[in-house]
Amino acid sequence: MMEIQSKNNPLYLDVYNDILNKIDTSVYKPGMVLPSEQDLQKQYNVSRITVRRALSDLVHDGLLERTRGRGTVILPKKNKEDLYELSGFTEDAKRNGDIPTSVIIKLDEIKCPSDIAKFLQIDEHEKVYYLKRLRLINGRISGIFETYISQRFPFKISANDFNEKTSLYDFYKENGVIIADAVETLESIMATPELKREMFIESDMPIFYRARITYDNNSKPIEYSKNYYKANGYKYVVHLHRKNETVSK
Repeated sequence: MMEIQSKNNPLYLDVYNDILNKIDTSVYKPGMVLPSEQDLQKQYNVSRITVRRALSDLVHDGLLERTRGRGTVILPKKNKEDLYELSGFTEDAKRNGDIPTSVIIKLDEIKCPSDIAKFLQIDEHEKVYYLKRLRLINGRISGIFETYISQRFPFKISANDFNEKTSLYDFYKENGVIIADAVETLESIMATPELKREMFIESDMPIFYRARITYDNNSKPIEYSKNYYKANGYKYVVHLHRKNETVSK
C-alpha cells in the first residue's frame, strides 16, 4: 500500500501527478487499462472520492478514456501542434513520431458553395475539387477533413493521385505550388449526428473545429479546409510576442 501525504497539494492532485508520471515514464502505456477505482483506492490509501476526482481530471486533460465494459484506458499522448508554424496533418504527425494515414471518403469535382467561394476568391458555383478524408494517427481515428481546392492552379486531381499515405501539401509541392500563409479559425463545437457516425463517437461530446484558408506565395487562395478533430487527441501551442513600446525620453 502506498500512502500519499503532501503538505502542499490536495490528495487528489498527488494521485493525479503520480498517475501522470507513470504515463510519462511509460509505466502505463497507451492502450493499457488502469487499475480499478477500488484497487487505486487501496494503492494510494485514499478515499474513492479522491480517486474519482484524480481520474476525472486526467480524463478531462485527454490522458485517460473511460470505456464502457472495459474500464479506464490510457490514451496516446496528444499530438502537439505549434500554431506559429504552418504545417499539414502529415507533417505534424511525423514530427511527433506518429504514423498518419487517411481513408478517402469522397473525391469529386463540385460546384463551389457560395460561402466557400468568397474565401477562395472565385466565382460563385465555379467548380472546385472536393476531398473528404477520415484522418488517423497510429490507426486511431483523429478526425474528418473536408477540403475545397481551387482549380485556378496548374494541376488536376484524380482518384489515382491519392492513397492512404498521400499528403495534400506534398502534392501541391510536387506540382509547383508553394504554400506560404494561412488564416485559421479555431473553436469547440458539438458533433453533429453525421460527424458522430463518421468518427465513431458514441456519446454527445464537443469536438475541435478548425477552418483554414491556405495561400500560395502570390497570396492566392489554394484551398479552404474544414477540419473536425476528436478534442481529446490534440494540443495546440501558441507563441505570443509582445510588441515593445518606445519609451519617451
